[in-house]
Amino acid sequence: MAEGGRPPDLDLHLLGCPICLERLQKPKSLPCFHCFCQECLGTYITKELSGKMESETSFPCPVCRRVTPPVNHVESKDKWAEMFPTNAVIQNLIRLKERSSEPLYCKPCQTKGNMTNHAKFWCQDMKANFCETCKTQFHDLIHSYCDILDISGYGGARPKQEKSAPRCDQHDKKKVWYCEDHQLLGCQICVFENHRRCEEVTTTIKYFQKIKDESRLEDMQDMLKKNTENIGLIVKDFYEQLQNLVQNQEVALQSITDLRQNVDKQLNTLQKDVTDKLIASFKEEKINMEASLRQCEHLMNSMLNTMKSSVTAVEGNDHIETIVLYQRGQAELESCKALLTDMRKSYTFVSVKHHIASELGNLDGDAMGKIITEKQPRRFPGSHCDLVPHLLESKVKEIGKFNMKIPSRGVVFLPCDQIVVSDYNNKKLKLFTDKGQLLDELTIRGRPNDLCLVDNNTVAVSVYSPGGIHVVKVKASKLSLSSEIRMSNDEEYLGITHTDGRFIVGTEGGGVYSVTQDGVTDLLHQYNRNCYSLTRDPVKGDTLVSVNNYNKGDVVVSRLSADKRHTDVMKVGVVRYPRGIDVDREGNIYVCGYSSHNVVQMSGDGTHVRELLTSSDGIHRPWAISVNGGKFVVTNYGNTNIRVFELY
Repeated sequence: MAEGGRPPDLDLHLLGCPICLERLQKPKSLPCFHCFCQECLGTYITKELSGKMESETSFPCPVCRRVTPPVNHVESKDKWAEMFPTNAVIQNLIRLKERSSEPLYCKPCQTKGNMTNHAKFWCQDMKANFCETCKTQFHDLIHSYCDILDISGYGGARPKQEKSAPRCDQHDKKKVWYCEDHQLLGCQICVFENHRRCEEVTTTIKYFQKIKDESRLEDMQDMLKKNTENIGLIVKDFYEQLQNLVQNQEVALQSITDLRQNVDKQLNTLQKDVTDKLIASFKEEKINMEASLRQCEHLMNSMLNTMKSSVTAVEGNDHIETIVLYQRGQAELESCKALLTDMRKSYTFVSVKHHIASELGNLDGDAMGKIITEKQPRRFPGSHCDLVPHLLESKVKEIGKFNMKIPSRGVVFLPCDQIVVSDYNNKKLKLFTDKGQLLDELTIRGRPNDLCLVDNNTVAVSVYSPGGIHVVKVKASKLSLSSEIRMSNDEEYLGITHTDGRFIVGTEGGGVYSVTQDGVTDLLHQYNRNCYSLTRDPVKGDTLVSVNNYNKGDVVVSRLSADKRHTDVMKVGVVRYPRGIDVDREGNIYVCGYSSHNVVQMSGDGTHVRELLTSSDGIHRPWAISVNGGKFVVTNYGNTNIRVFELY
């Protein structure tokens, strides 16, 4: 543009920010070409993404709502706005607009050296400014028909609003015609070429007068006013909703913070309670144990002194002292017997444990776990032939019962008090709580029989058709198959136990085999009848076998050692057709009498036997049994009930 020339008219709305509605400052363009102040855009992005996830990687354009990614995702969100490109065109237009308000000077006078003579006219065609003298002497002589504008009323500055008629883009002529049919403005050439057949073609002046006389402008203005008011109400409502939304977010965030504080407070209280219980239980058991220890040490030292003194008295031929010491020794022996008899009920394995529920739910009393004091009966060290075995003095009570609806041929009572049972008919293993809640089930390829514990979180099941062993993990109240062991001989595998990294299985034909992890079998002993259940004696390391016999004199419980020696522990009598068998930590044996409808408890050598449960206790065709400390579980083939008992 020549110096002093009039710049093209600027479309003012292009220079305004759609957010603040003011003149653009540091204009930033988005990929959709909408332009905003850098500060306004930054504030908008921050508010738009407030409360959203930190991983948000885009925001909507404030005008068209187009999803817009930042220039660099790595930068923080408060720097996204300044990273968008600056709109140089808009920036130059703003500067040009600012300069357009400055006084304009006559171009011919400036060429003569008079640089400050104010212009009174501006020529659209020549793009130049003129004073009154130069207009008459120079411009009007050559360009008498130009579109020249009088700017004298604006103090030498160009008028901002007054414009000449717009010109046609195609023919560069003034738009002085209007076609009502097509609702288009055009020049003389446009009308001649494109609108000759249109019925409603008139000059812009006549059409202006027409819409003015017919009150169209007033009607439009009224409708614009009404719709503006309606949209204004909607805009106001949106602002109120946004404000409420922000307030709701603040209230929700505060509620979450308050909840966290309450949860922390409850957890602190629960932690203190469970800690206090642990310390109290430990102190109580420690005091009792130390008291028994001191009592035993006192009696032991007294008996040692009596023994040594009596030896000395006899060697010195002191008959009076010998008699006195003899009487004292007899009294101490009676005291020892009474002490052992009295202590038997409290002579146990004591463990104070912190038990955590496998699935934490609400913050109830057990959310931090429970303190469980376990007491398992145990034998006195050494030999006390004059004492009746403690197991014959313990009582039994039922502490739980539930119905699995189908008979079970195998059961394992896990240390975590969960119960795994085999569903022979439906080819499944099922996991229950000791209260009867079904936690999970696992489909087995074949029919599952007996179960055994491999470790605290692993069980194994003997499977028939196809024959083999399935090893199953029990974790987080879920069952999952760990491995399968296939055997070549196609027999029905019944009883199973685990010892020294290998499995021992009993078969339908009475054979008991050792099985390695790769399925190699070795016959340990051949019995005359089916071996439905096996278990390992933790005291002696032998395998105990239940042999399905009915005739008098035939073995029902056999002890089988690693070197293949076998010993009869019990013969047909109180037990007939035995099924399930298990051993507690002390080596005491528990056997299910399928035909005798009872559960028998006996010492490891079979010398002491008693019926623990009978048909009067609801025992009908018991099939499987599993011992877990002082508790045990029994499955009944006759009524499909699973019952949990406790010794006390």
